[in-house]
Amino acid sequence: MKKTVLSLLKMGIPFFTLSFCFVLGFGLFGTVFFEVVMRVSESHAENPKTFEMAFLMSLIAFMGVALLFGMLFLQRHFETAIGMSRTRKSFFAGSLACAFATSLCGTAALYLSALTEQLRLTYWWNGFVCESRYFAAFTPMTLVFFLLAFTVLAQFIGVLFLRFGKAAFYVIWLFWMAGCFVIPRALDDLEKEQDTLFSNIGLVLKQIISGLPLFAWALIGTGVLCGFLFISYRMLLHQRTA
Repeated sequence: MKKTVLSLLKMGIPFFTLSFCFVLGFGLFGTVFFEVVMRVSESHAENPKTFEMAFLMSLIAFMGVALLFGMLFLQRHFETAIGMSRTRKSFFAGSLACAFATSLCGTAALYLSALTEQLRLTYWWNGFVCESRYFAAFTPMTLVFFLLAFTVLAQFIGVLFLRFGKAAFYVIWLFWMAGCFVIPRALDDLEKEQDTLFSNIGLVLKQIISGLPLFAWALIGTGVLCGFLFISYRMLLHQRTA
């Protein structure tokens, strides 16, 4: 098993590097986009405000890396590893280690992007109010859960792609688009205090989230991740080769 894990980690170095550059690149794009928007709004808006655009773009890219891990890394190396007489158990351990390494690289790029953005907002745009507080929520506990959640979900998505192929992609894409449409709309309607379906959904979710302490949510989240990990393990053990 140790040999399989080390072999997969060695083969994954280009992917880990690509993940870091991908997340950091999106952060750079967010920085450029932010500067362009602020330069325009500064001269037209009465009270222009800043926004953590680089952090947001890096976070989107970071979540996209989980999809890329499933589509590119796991599918590519599964057939090779099994063809070299590696066991499915050892491959699962190796792929999980690679998912964690990818998570570390993505988180490092995300944190670097967010940190440089905070410095820029503090010294370049210190006279403007910031509408968001994303970096403030980036606590050590959040960071640890972020690393574990990404590792497990990347592995789970990869196993789904192995098992169901394109069907898994369309289902994941459907959930992704639904989240991208519903969540921002619900938050916007809540902020404007509009009585709409989206604001009602957001209000219910807010009441559910605030109804339990953080410790309880940490336990629930850990349980959910363990469930995803167990399902991934069982599915990979029964995965057939082409």
